[in-house]
Amino acid sequence: MKRPFLNAIALCGIGCVAPSSFAERGAVELAETEIREIVEAKCIRCHAGAGPGPFQLLTDADLTRHGRTMVRAIESGIMPPWLPTGPRHFFRDDCRLTPEEIAVFVAWKDAGFPLKPLPSHSIKLIPDVSSILSVDVARGWIPNAEDPDSLRSFAIPLNNPNPLLIRGWRAVRDEPTFIARYNLLVCEGNEGVELDDSDPGPGYLRLGDLRAQTSGSAGALGVDGSFELPSGFAIQIPANATLVAEVRCAGRGRAESAGATLRAIPANESDRVVREFAIVPDRSAPSTRTNQRVTVITEPLESSLDLVAVVIRPDVRARSASIRIIAESSEERTLVEIPLYLPLLDRGYVLSAPLTLNAGDRIQFSVGYDDDATTRRSTPVAVLLVAEPARGSVVARETPLPESSTPAQYANGSTPAPHGIEFIEVKTDPPMKLGKTEVTQRQFLSVLRRNPSQFAADPKPDPTSGHSLDRPVDSITWYDAAEFCNEISVAEGLSPRYIFHGIHRDSGGSIASARVDITASHGYRLPSEAEWRLAAFGVGAALPAADGDRTQIEAIAWLAPWAANTSHPVGTKDPNATGFRDLIGNVWEWCEDVWNDPNASGPPRRVVRGGAWCDGVTAASCDFRSGIPAGTKNSPFGFRVAVDVQPTAPTFAP
Repeated sequence: MKRPFLNAIALCGIGCVAPSSFAERGAVELAETEIREIVEAKCIRCHAGAGPGPFQLLTDADLTRHGRTMVRAIESGIMPPWLPTGPRHFFRDDCRLTPEEIAVFVAWKDAGFPLKPLPSHSIKLIPDVSSILSVDVARGWIPNAEDPDSLRSFAIPLNNPNPLLIRGWRAVRDEPTFIARYNLLVCEGNEGVELDDSDPGPGYLRLGDLRAQTSGSAGALGVDGSFELPSGFAIQIPANATLVAEVRCAGRGRAESAGATLRAIPANESDRVVREFAIVPDRSAPSTRTNQRVTVITEPLESSLDLVAVVIRPDVRARSASIRIIAESSEERTLVEIPLYLPLLDRGYVLSAPLTLNAGDRIQFSVGYDDDATTRRSTPVAVLLVAEPARGSVVARETPLPESSTPAQYANGSTPAPHGIEFIEVKTDPPMKLGKTEVTQRQFLSVLRRNPSQFAADPKPDPTSGHSLDRPVDSITWYDAAEFCNEISVAEGLSPRYIFHGIHRDSGGSIASARVDITASHGYRLPSEAEWRLAAFGVGAALPAADGDRTQIEAIAWLAPWAANTSHPVGTKDPNATGFRDLIGNVWEWCEDVWNDPNASGPPRRVVRGGAWCDGVTAASCDFRSGIPAGTKNSPFGFRVAVDVQPTAPTFAP
């Protein structure tokens, strides 16, 4: 069966289609604001001028000019480009649009594509990266303009005198709208160069695989021209290495260059080096070929591995692909599910956080084809990039509560920080800073691009409830709060505090379970219970409880008697004696500490403090606390962020 060819507009991929419900809310002005936010989050990677998109979307004029084309492609399911299904944000750079986001574009179209000017507004570009290596690939190769599938491999000596560690690659293409995919491997020796030199045309007519190495083991750049491992992981390039690039592309009816400049993103010396775990029929494991499907199941893993990225090469004639993990108990977990495989929109898929493959697990790789003949002669390949498990991580610890003789001092006022979070310094030993308010839905959405809050739907805000995005984010698991802390750490160049293994997400993208190591990093984190209590009550003090001054409690806390069965925008109550807001009431706040209860059973529990909108005035007591399973996702649970005060570098007199 012949596949339809995707034109330039189709370059930006597979989305989901939903009926318009946004227009019914009569919120065109909100749509104008959200259009910019969605474009910045989901579109700018390809439509930034130098990206592969056929036009740029950097200004309001760009958005208005191309609005009709954008909405038509979004409604038809063409934009933006993404093949795997499953939980959102399981993989990094997941650019699928939600039904609500699609409805925003529809409402914008129905209103005539208006965009009110905003003062000093500009779309934020994805920051460029410093590069330790730039390589020209396929430069000068002009594929047949009518060929729907052209493939050549190119070998480029890197001439690097010393070994290098890189995190990934960014591509700048000769033809921004040209559809091409680059599968990479790095090897020692000149075999690839000799093959290249022996072919009269540019590159050589075979796959980039060499000996036991598989193309894709050094990454795969697809439609968005980017491949970057998670923080803490790296690809190793030996000294005097050769880069082999397997370039697959399609002609679009006119002569175009398939060339690109690949820029290597530097990594840190402390990063863990990944290696390939290749799944190839009858080479790594026996295959079965039945019902137009090739299936490979590996032998059980001998030891645990941390999986960080997946590269699939199922053959351009494939129509579907999947990878599943089969545990010793025979329980199956889906890693990748692509119900409709479109090779021109494929890429390497990097996990948002490492996934632990346990000893005894088997990997099942299955690819569907259109006919039996293709099934018999195809050799699909999957490359998993894995690393050995981290060693020596610091385990979660119980922090003792402060002695009553310890003085508590606070900085005057608060200090702003990235992502709109304000902090107040707490003079503990060592000193730390704690968020002045709970993390809001707006802040959580800007960092993790999702909002699980039960109290998010507020189409008609009023003076008493305020806009929902200014309320604390709720329905947050302990793992979600830790993931948020990691993200803002990485954004500021700090090492993540929390190392995740074996992540399981629910359908909304929230982390339902995982194994977490807590490191000694000074990155953003959750407060210890001791730190939280010190900020809430000072030393040796407690607010009046149910039998005390109710007026004093009501002034600073949203609790059940007056909260009207809902959360409220942060900071709308008075600050407490130490300058913090909403430490009591509004939402329970996760702490970093493990809840140690010998009588408790089931999944691991973490400490929560402060009570919520659904609790009575007893929540104002200093002793009001609980231990909750870390995967709990209910509307009373949120969090605030802490960070250590960075030590000042010593100065020396001359």
